[in-house]
Amino acid sequence: MATILPRTNREGQVIGYQAKVRRVGHKPVSKTFEKRRDAERWAKSIETDMDRRVFQDYSQADETTLGALLRRYREAITPKKRGAEQEAGHFQVIEDDEICLRRLSGLSPQDIASFRDRMLAADYAPATVVRRMNLIATAIAHGRREWSIHMPSNPAEAKLTARPKGADRKRERRLVPERAEIIPAFDPDQQIAIEMHVRVPGEEERLIAGLAAHKHGCWLVPMAQVALETAARQGEICALTWEDIDLKKRVMTVRGLSGDGSKNGEVRRVPLSTAAIAAHSASLHSCEVIAPSIPGTEHLGIKDLTFHDLRHEATSRLAKIYPNPLELMRITGHKSLATLARYYHADAEELAQRLA
Repeated sequence: MATILPRTNREGQVIGYQAKVRRVGHKPVSKTFEKRRDAERWAKSIETDMDRRVFQDYSQADETTLGALLRRYREAITPKKRGAEQEAGHFQVIEDDEICLRRLSGLSPQDIASFRDRMLAADYAPATVVRRMNLIATAIAHGRREWSIHMPSNPAEAKLTARPKGADRKRERRLVPERAEIIPAFDPDQQIAIEMHVRVPGEEERLIAGLAAHKHGCWLVPMAQVALETAARQGEICALTWEDIDLKKRVMTVRGLSGDGSKNGEVRRVPLSTAAIAAHSASLHSCEVIAPSIPGTEHLGIKDLTFHDLRHEATSRLAKIYPNPLELMRITGHKSLATLARYYHADAEELAQRLA
């Protein structure tokens, strides 16, 4: 039976009405309204839903803000994940946004869309914005599933809130090979204009030279060389120990930063080329994690290059040696052909050479 009780202020004036419903098999639920008839209408609808066994208690969603949910998820769930540090960093940015003041019961797809637009206006990359929108959706889904925070829907799901365009754009950055250039010159002996053939070093040569001149060149150079020979990720290379390198069998065991597996959760064994073995011999085991952007490349004429681009370059090179995609995936650690395709960038001229 529902109970309707008036709520009064300090002066004894009625300022609202609290409806409270108690039923066997359900926790008591209550809600306050300005008008008595609204309280009675709500109580009746709750009793009907309880009788029909379709009642959902939305009180937690009424009381919990999105910020409180995200903090709980970040503290309880994120530390158990691979890439926990990066995920926690994304959550901290989200928690600084005004959307976190919204109560879950009032959170709408329009709120998520406004958050998306604010992130884009702050010059975050579309892929970063998608990552943060997906994290909100994941946290809400976990709250609904595991913490009994009932909501009619998940407003952050992709089917309800559009993701920014361009987030899935495939990056195709490869190292530019060396080339010959013809430049005009003047022969003072013959007093005539001539053409000079000049060799322009490729980006790999300039990159290695630039890294060697860096203050941490002793381990930056081997890291880059191993990445180019094995397609290993930056974190995977940094986590290597001498126990993972078998120079006799020419095999490198990739265990990832956690030691239990790489990004996809698997330990894989990668064959080593002669160049990769030489790089390992340069005390690679003493390296430390570096920033994703390779230092000191702009002044070398190498623009828009990240360490992860070396994985793209290496995958494309290894595809010439291992044309069987299943063998290539065993080396690179990709879980699907679709993912592998994002890293294999065959040059049009290379493909043209295969034509009869």
